[in-house]
Amino acid sequence: MVKASRNNLCPCGSGKTYKHCCGKKEAVSIESLIDREVAKCMQDVFSFALERYEEELAFMMSGSPFQGLPNELETSANLLLTNWAIFHRHVDDKGMTIFSAYMRSRRRTRWRPAVQTHLKRWDEAVPSFDEIIHIEDERRFLVRDLLTRKEKYVRFLTPEELPSTREGDVLVGCLVPHGDEWAYFMKVLPIPKSGKDRLARALQAEWNPDMKTCEVFLRESFPELLEIAVHELLWQLLSEKDWGDRDQDDVFRELKKKEETTSSLVLSEAAFLWRAYCEMDEPVIKNPAVYAAALRYLASEMAGREFVNMEKVAEHYGVPVEEVEAAVMELFLFRTELLDDGDDEGENDDEWLFDDGDDGDEIWFDDGGMEDGDELDRAIEEWLDQVEELFDCEGWDVDQVHRLIDKAIRTWKKDGLLEGVDAAELRKELEELVWETFAERGFL
Repeated sequence: MVKASRNNLCPCGSGKTYKHCCGKKEAVSIESLIDREVAKCMQDVFSFALERYEEELAFMMSGSPFQGLPNELETSANLLLTNWAIFHRHVDDKGMTIFSAYMRSRRRTRWRPAVQTHLKRWDEAVPSFDEIIHIEDERRFLVRDLLTRKEKYVRFLTPEELPSTREGDVLVGCLVPHGDEWAYFMKVLPIPKSGKDRLARALQAEWNPDMKTCEVFLRESFPELLEIAVHELLWQLLSEKDWGDRDQDDVFRELKKKEETTSSLVLSEAAFLWRAYCEMDEPVIKNPAVYAAALRYLASEMAGREFVNMEKVAEHYGVPVEEVEAAVMELFLFRTELLDDGDDEGENDDEWLFDDGDDGDEIWFDDGGMEDGDELDRAIEEWLDQVEELFDCEGWDVDQVHRLIDKAIRTWKKDGLLEGVDAAELRKELEELVWETFAERGFL
């Protein structure tokens, strides 16, 4: 059968020209074939990275911030980190990337010219954080960049089943040019709509448009930005959880209400600590705001960012600072025991608890100008040794800490060692010294 001319009437009898009828279907079929080959090319680039640069990628993953997360989330985040590394992490001192090494290899010649045309533009790849504006079909979305607010069409070419998404959700991934549109390279991570505004604010806070273009910023800073996005996802997932106890729910709701602008890295730390604590200890909660304030303070120290003064936290939550201090100690001791039972992570980070980060003042105490080597210092050192021995035998207990401090101060006052010493400041110092001992035992 003679093939119809594209400008003649279609032989199917539709009355349309062939190019706008059956000829269009043929064109779509060819385009689909190219798309399938481009997807195979993506998989080949990824395989090339794992085969040729296994050691370099393993070294990068050894410092991954996603270790210890739920397995599925850790795997997804590390895959995105690998995708970024393929295009943007240098593997030698000449600035070569894994993708540029692939383009120099003979493997790229296996693809037909139409696929190679797409492949040659992949050095323009860029990480992306995009809001879904409209779902055109199952594998073609209209999205808007959270930073630049520019809109573009993106496609999913790889055959894997897509994660469940809806308009308003955010997609995190690595985009490569695909004709006039873009295509996700292998993997995407969806962030629910509820976290979009918080994530957008966090990304915008990291970017200085006067210093770098958005594309340069994303290429250089993607690992850190991905960490923010992953923790925002965690926070949104945890926010939807039912804690199974009204008082425990009240603590979490109080934290959410008071910390709308706080980093998800801090809030997810707080949520995980609270979950573990409630599962293990079943606390008696008289005032949810006290525990919420304690979680906010302690989680910032654990996350290593957005440090706050305890007095300011107590004021923000409208609760007495002494009650917050006791709750912090309670949570801190729980975490210490948890790590002593087998978790050695962070055993060299003894300084984390004592960084204030806001104004340089000590959170817990001022040393009061006491000189090294005086009798009181020696008495304190002997007291700490006794405290540590006692706690090794009987375990850690916050009430016992305060009783021991009270007894020590009374004894030293009777012995004449506290002349000219502010007893309140000394109490704060002793509290910090006890905490320092806890940290040395591998808290974090």
